[in-house]
Amino acid sequence: MKLPEYAALDAVALSEHVRSGDLSAAEVVEAAIEAIAKINPVLNAVTLVDAEGARSSARSLDQNSRLAGVPFLIKDTGIHTAEWPTTHSSAYFRDAAPKPDSEIVRRWRTAGLVFVGKTNTPEYANDFVTEPAFRGPTLNPWNLTITAGGSSGGAAAAVASGMVPVAHGSDIGGSIRVPAACCGLFGLKPSRALNPLGPYRGEIGAGLHAENVLSHTVRDSAAMLDMTAGPELGAPYRVSRSVPSYFDWLRTPSERLRIACLGRRADGTDVTPEIKARFLEAMALLEELGHEVEEASFPPEVDCGDGWSLLWMSEIGLTIRERAEEIGRMPGNDEIERLSRHALERFEQASAADFINAQSCAHRASFAMARKFDRFDLIMTPTTAELPPRLGEINGNGAHFDYEEWANRAYGFAPFTEIFNVTGQPAASLPLFQSNSGVPIGIQLVARQNEDHRLLRIAHELEQVTQWPTRHPPIWAADC
Repeated sequence: MKLPEYAALDAVALSEHVRSGDLSAAEVVEAAIEAIAKINPVLNAVTLVDAEGARSSARSLDQNSRLAGVPFLIKDTGIHTAEWPTTHSSAYFRDAAPKPDSEIVRRWRTAGLVFVGKTNTPEYANDFVTEPAFRGPTLNPWNLTITAGGSSGGAAAAVASGMVPVAHGSDIGGSIRVPAACCGLFGLKPSRALNPLGPYRGEIGAGLHAENVLSHTVRDSAAMLDMTAGPELGAPYRVSRSVPSYFDWLRTPSERLRIACLGRRADGTDVTPEIKARFLEAMALLEELGHEVEEASFPPEVDCGDGWSLLWMSEIGLTIRERAEEIGRMPGNDEIERLSRHALERFEQASAADFINAQSCAHRASFAMARKFDRFDLIMTPTTAELPPRLGEINGNGAHFDYEEWANRAYGFAPFTEIFNVTGQPAASLPLFQSNSGVPIGIQLVARQNEDHRLLRIAHELEQVTQWPTRHPPIWAADC
């Protein structure tokens, strides 16, 4: 199978060819291995390649599985695979042993995906850029001088550059949507607890966290969600899918929706002029499609500064503490980065009252958002307030690291995503536009909780109308 042929097919198309016998899973996997070998040395998106394991899986898979033979990459944090260690891109986990499959991994195997390797992430998935000290930065395939986004930056760069059609991402504050925006992909954070998180955690970050994928096409994300959505045994929340099949729902007739359009940050400040111009174009496009759009703003309860940061920092602290119990010592100064050290110290110094206060802040924001936007079907925002920053511009491990400076820069770049982790709503970045310099620009759409089907349907509608920007960035043509 030649690389141009491989890169032209999304996951659904590849699996259809494998199930029909037009292509063998072995051919498809060899194409993925070749693409990674050619492109990854430039981007540093893939941190582990298990070529022999992938070939073995391709030979033994059930050819009739729904996504049979689709090459797949797993983000190196948050979940576990039986064959590979999870290092969280941290030197402290350098020698970690593999653990049995997480539930979502088991579901991906059942779907027929072929695991090829793992992708890069910032340490403990704690940043909007992917530049870990342990493995080095992942470069953006559209422009090698700018970030691919974080924390699923390795996954985004791998999919955007054509290494695989779809890859695992996770999202605790925008970590699927921000890289999707930076790399020109579709990235959906599902409703809270729709995809399983167990058995190692019942919830992550007090409910902020979600697992899913990044893809070129909406139908790939819908097909993947069909394979993973639904409650798992023993989970603290039992959330069922909103429709029998998200993939089939894409073919249902479109509906006229009321959409609240929030083009400014929660503090009322504006985004960059080019992002604002594209946001206004998106509003006009939705009106042309027959939807009702209305300019709106965030309620004041959303602008609570550092109010709920303890929730995601506690997950970092807990992960480090668990490792310390395994190996009998806490990390040395050279084994975790400064942002991670700050999160660990915050976790260790916080009281139960501090944690409950952080939850209360999040709950107040959720109530305010629900009440203000109850009469709307969707919310639209820019995904980011700026174009992707240059490598090194957002630095969680500088010699003179200051948390407030880091937070101001990081959230100045990506102020629109974390609130929807707080509310638990499904939210997706759509690659509707490109900047004057050719860099992708994402627009975020958000639905009511557990109305992921409605979000996928309008995303599919916009995909068909706009045809998304160029499928693969210049690096693909140069290297393949």
